[in-house]
Amino acid sequence: MQSYDQFNNKIHKMGILTTLAVGILFITVPLGITIIFGIKLDWKQVFTVSAPIAVIFGITGLCEKLSMAPVIGPGAVYLASSTGNVQNMKLPAALNAMRVVECEEGSEKGRVVSIIAVATSAFVTTFIVFLGMLFLAPLVAPLLSNPVISPAFDNMFPALLGPMVLPVLVKNFKAAILPFGLAIIFAVVLGSRYSQLQSIVMVAVILLSIGVMKLIMTRKKTADEQAEG
Repeated sequence: MQSYDQFNNKIHKMGILTTLAVGILFITVPLGITIIFGIKLDWKQVFTVSAPIAVIFGITGLCEKLSMAPVIGPGAVYLASSTGNVQNMKLPAALNAMRVVECEEGSEKGRVVSIIAVATSAFVTTFIVFLGMLFLAPLVAPLLSNPVISPAFDNMFPALLGPMVLPVLVKNFKAAILPFGLAIIFAVVLGSRYSQLQSIVMVAVILLSIGVMKLIMTRKKTADEQAEG
């Protein structure tokens, strides 16, 4: 029987290999189209345009993975990153699965449950999208473009974010209230510029969260030592 460390090491090896494979495939498709059709690219312009986007999304993606890994585990993070739609589908699926089976976030059981939930979500999402592409696109397109209904679809992520954040905030109120409040203050102060600076804000909030949690744990440890003494 494998130990948890052996299982964790295999997860990291498989996750790294599959992530590299997916990345190569992502690059191969546009590169192959460019070569086959003889499309000439201005590489200087390509790098000039893509560099700022890569920096912003690179920092955002790194912060996202660092914040998700302790909650749903590395295996689920690798799967979610490869299959996409992390915030809207994969993360809610993992959190909901752990809640249903009543296991603690970040625990060994919770990490296994998260892997199963994210993988199931990926299969179901792909299957539904495939069926929708074949049969429902002509019927759903007029509905999605309807000016009365379209605002609901445009605000689907904010609607999901509230139910996701509130249980975490209530469960760890002392640790979460300061970073959560700081993020809201940044959003109000920065206004429309918040989307451009969200990666920097995320880093600041994550560092603050770590500091607050460490302070709480230190105080708790000191109080326990005093009570035992």
